[in-house]
Amino acid sequence: MKKPIKQLKPVIKWSGSKRNVAIELSNHFLTRDRYIEPFVGGGSLLPFRGIKEGIASDIIPELITLWNEIKSNPKDVANEYELRWNRLQNEGHDVYYEIRENFNINKNPFDFLFLTRTCVNGLIRYNSSGEFNNSMHKNRPGINPNSLKKILEDWSIHLKGVNFYNQDYRETLSNLNKKDFVFLDPPYGGTKGRYTTTKFDVEDFYNQLELLNNKEIPWMLTYDGSAGDREYKFELPKEIYKNKFYVETGNSPFTKLMKTSIDSINEAVYTNYKINNNLLVINNNLLVNDINTQLELI
Repeated sequence: MKKPIKQLKPVIKWSGSKRNVAIELSNHFLTRDRYIEPFVGGGSLLPFRGIKEGIASDIIPELITLWNEIKSNPKDVANEYELRWNRLQNEGHDVYYEIRENFNINKNPFDFLFLTRTCVNGLIRYNSSGEFNNSMHKNRPGINPNSLKKILEDWSIHLKGVNFYNQDYRETLSNLNKKDFVFLDPPYGGTKGRYTTTKFDVEDFYNQLELLNNKEIPWMLTYDGSAGDREYKFELPKEIYKNKFYVETGNSPFTKLMKTSIDSINEAVYTNYKINNNLLVINNNLLVNDINTQLELI
């Protein structure tokens, strides 16, 4: 499968996206029969997987329904967005909150796409009751439907061969073998998901990685990190992984939202296989400033 030569514009806005480093990370993917991504979110790595057949999953039903629609019916998705976008321009801000209320009742995937494209800083945020609660971004009208239509068509092409499932990551990982390659981008260790009320169990996750190791299934993981002065240090036990390096994935939309500061986000990347050190790109995106402390080989 041929990879895109450049980044694709995002189709689903998602905080924590790896879009800025998708090409660099994919340079270290291994070639296998299937690509597996059990925390798909905004799916920024999917076009760069380099493997036609893939499985992508998430526990958010409306997200997976939307991905399937983008894959199979991009024109319908574009039309649904345009209907809502035109209403917003013609009728004003009340339309956003009407659609948000409808979404919290019906979980319509087209409402979901509209909200992600018109809410403050594109932050998908749910309250403790599981209701989408971010406000409208008043200074931005949302992406123009004509622009989004082209983006949807591009993504649909690159999603051919990927099957999307609404399920827990453990179910996705349960029936794999050494012919699969796994990319994992879970929530930060020890934090509650901002998209669901489910707590991410770190120890259970470590056990899943060990199970993959025992089956000799290669994986890459983006995990612990920092945003400004805030650190999320849940470093993997050293016996689980073989390589570690750091990437700068962008600026935190949360500090921007709170108008406190604009914090850059640095995340650790782990693999359970050896990588070619010569392929590590040293630029503004991929940080390997101290090769002795930031790259660990065992």
